[in-house]
Amino acid sequence: MPPTLFYGTAIFGTPTIPSLTEAENVSKFLDEVHSLGITELDTAARYPPDNVGGSERLLGATKAGSSFTINTKVLIAGATGDGTLTKDAIRASVANSLKTLGVSKIGILYAHAPDNTTPLEEQAEAFNEQCEKGYCERIGVSNFPPAMLEKFLSICEEHNYIKPSIYQGEYNLARRDYEDTLFPLLRKHKIHFAAFSPLGGGFLTGKFTAGNAEGTRFGGPLGQRHRKVYDRPDFHNTINELKRIIEPLGISPTGAALRWLAYHSELNEEDGIILGASKIEQLEQNVKDIEQGPLPENVVEAIKAIKGAAAA
Repeated sequence: MPPTLFYGTAIFGTPTIPSLTEAENVSKFLDEVHSLGITELDTAARYPPDNVGGSERLLGATKAGSSFTINTKVLIAGATGDGTLTKDAIRASVANSLKTLGVSKIGILYAHAPDNTTPLEEQAEAFNEQCEKGYCERIGVSNFPPAMLEKFLSICEEHNYIKPSIYQGEYNLARRDYEDTLFPLLRKHKIHFAAFSPLGGGFLTGKFTAGNAEGTRFGGPLGQRHRKVYDRPDFHNTINELKRIIEPLGISPTGAALRWLAYHSELNEEDGIILGASKIEQLEQNVKDIEQGPLPENVVEAIKAIKGAAAA
């Protein structure tokens, strides 16, 4: 079985996609999402970055919580996460999310990013409080360095707080740093993983390498961030080598990337993949690609070799 599929709503409300700023259009889009068997949505108090809170407002306006479990993240104010995970900040963010979303409980409540100024003891106590009060089903963290997560977990164990049960991070065929540094820690503590950017913001479609950013995130509000991460010679070489291997087999770069992540990566069926296509046709194709099942063994071996070459 492949991992659970989530739909990421970070683009809801962004002026760069006018069709997804209207509640009527978003409602129709979500109906299609649900018809694909996806029943959990991923958002954040900060989404989208160019219209903060727009995603949660649209989810509330469309009453998405009546059909989906909604997972969200504590609001990050400013350029960093510092100061955003105090007890008061978490209380205020959760209260606002519940009101905006129109729900009585959040599925997974995440720390969106590390807060290096608020003591971890205060953060752990604050998340435990939200869970014990019934405002969320589960606690999650996103983007925490392994050492910080390990300390957070030890504090939870020491004080008998509810521990995070899921970690959200960027993981895909090109970005595989977590395999050696984070996954062993997660498996030790039985923490699941939700992979965002399974296609690297569209980079793994191969379009950007071929000189066409259309349909990718490289021209949107997160474009600068994606260019900084992926616009590298080794990653472009990865795409070109992947295309050389799969094109004779009739497999698209998108299909190869999603099938590798679903069946050959460090993920298992208890983990998750967050799909974030901006068009329902793209999302349908993503789901169809994953349903194709595992990749041919020679493609899997070739992808292993690509990783080795990139690391060398």
